[in-house]
Amino acid sequence: MSDLPPRYSDRRNPLGFDEFIAILVAFATVGAILFWTLGRRGADEPLLGGLLLPPLMESPTPEARRELEVIPEAAPLPTEPAPTPVPTLPPTVPTMPPTGVAPVPVPVPLPASPVPPRVVRPAPIPVVVPPASPDAAVTFPDVPETYWAYPFIADLTRRGIIDGFPDGSFQPEQPVNRAQFAALLKGVLPEEARRQQAIAFNDVSPEFWGSPAIDAAVKADFLRGFPDNTFQPEQPISRMQVLLALTNGFRLPLAADPAAALQDVQDRDQIPAWAQPAIAAAKNAGLMVNHPTVEQFRPNQAATRAEVAAMLYQALSTTGQLPPIESQYIVRP
Repeated sequence: MSDLPPRYSDRRNPLGFDEFIAILVAFATVGAILFWTLGRRGADEPLLGGLLLPPLMESPTPEARRELEVIPEAAPLPTEPAPTPVPTLPPTVPTMPPTGVAPVPVPVPLPASPVPPRVVRPAPIPVVVPPASPDAAVTFPDVPETYWAYPFIADLTRRGIIDGFPDGSFQPEQPVNRAQFAALLKGVLPEEARRQQAIAFNDVSPEFWGSPAIDAAVKADFLRGFPDNTFQPEQPISRMQVLLALTNGFRLPLAADPAAALQDVQDRDQIPAWAQPAIAAAKNAGLMVNHPTVEQFRPNQAATRAEVAAMLYQALSTTGQLPPIESQYIVRP
């Protein structure tokens, strides 16, 4: 038979006297240490598991507790500066609508342009057109029958409205000044057609040869003076001024759409905006006569004697005083 290992018994052996004494001494030692620790509760060395740790915070004394109870707030630490107050901005009102749809800009209405008062134009003035004299021969050496303005000059000469110079010439290309144009108008103005009051111009003396004609043309509202109360009788009259005088004097209806009426005039940009309604009215009435190019008005060019004769004849023809004349240089509406 083989030897079996000895069995260990589960029964515990009772403690001996010496062991009991050792346990009692151990408990007594622990109790003494615990009593000593509790007795030094106010000491600086807190006990944690029998080990000394560095102090975390000094315990407040009873006097400190009373001071803390009196002071409601703790004083700031000296090492940390007080924060500087930052000014706050007022809340910004959102400019976008809450729906997220971009706002549509609304145009700000501009002040309306001043509308000039509506001028009621009186009825056309009656003019005196003398009958043509069959015996009056037109024999101007400088105005042959082939001349472009011959029909206009010849008819007005036969009626005594226009005349030549003492040397027998007509000088059709000579510029006309304002006094000469007034004298030409006086030949067709009756006495009762003078509506305006006489104006004493600073540069027109009673002894001036053209003073009666200027007075008649101003009274009939054909011509006007300048803002400085002068008439400037020796100043050449422009083609635009001739049409303005005839349009105003004969009370022609102003054009409703001047831009459309002047569309076929190549140099219409040289006509001031304030004059365009009257110039367009003259064109629509057939008073605009352009030689040698019918599409070019040349508004600021001095009017010649031939051009003044043609435009005056057209004004008298438009108002029914004279028969129409066919000419390729009349600008048709």
